[in-house]
Amino acid sequence: MIPTFLSFIWFAAFGSTAIDVQNSGVDLTGLLTSETLFGVFNEVPLGVVLSIIAILLVTTFFITSADSATFVLGMQSTNGSLHPANAVKLTWGVAQSLIAVILLSAGGLDALQTALIISAFPFSFIMLMMMGSFYKAINLEYKAIKRKR
Repeated sequence: MIPTFLSFIWFAAFGSTAIDVQNSGVDLTGLLTSETLFGVFNEVPLGVVLSIIAILLVTTFFITSADSATFVLGMQSTNGSLHPANAVKLTWGVAQSLIAVILLSAGGLDALQTALIISAFPFSFIMLMMMGSFYKAINLEYKAIKRKR
C-alpha cells in the first residue's frame, strides 16, 4: 500500500504543478515526453534540486531493475539455482545492456518501446491461460472443500 500511496501523492502533486505551469503561459506541449518533468522543474523554486533528485531516483530504479533482472535470468538459466554464479549474472547483464544499446542506437526510445511491446504481446496470451488455470484450480479446491463438509 505504501508504494501505491506514494505514487498517488507524486502524480497528484506533480500533475497539478504541471497543469499550473501550463496555465501560467509556459508551453510544455512542445517538449518531448522525457523532457516534460524537467520543463516543469525549470519553472518552480529549487527546480535544479528537484531535477537532481529525479535523476537519482530514475538511476536507482534502473539499477535495481537491471540487478533483479540479471538475478532472475541467472536463476532461470542455472536450473533454478538460488545462488547463480556471478559470471552467469554478468553475462546476462552484458547481454541486456548490449540489447538496450543496440535498440537505442538503431531507433532511439521509440524502437526500444516498440520492441518491448512486441516481445510482451505473446506473454499476454500466457497470462490469459494462467488466469484460466487459476480459475480451474480455485474451482477444484472449492469442490474439494464442499465435499468434505
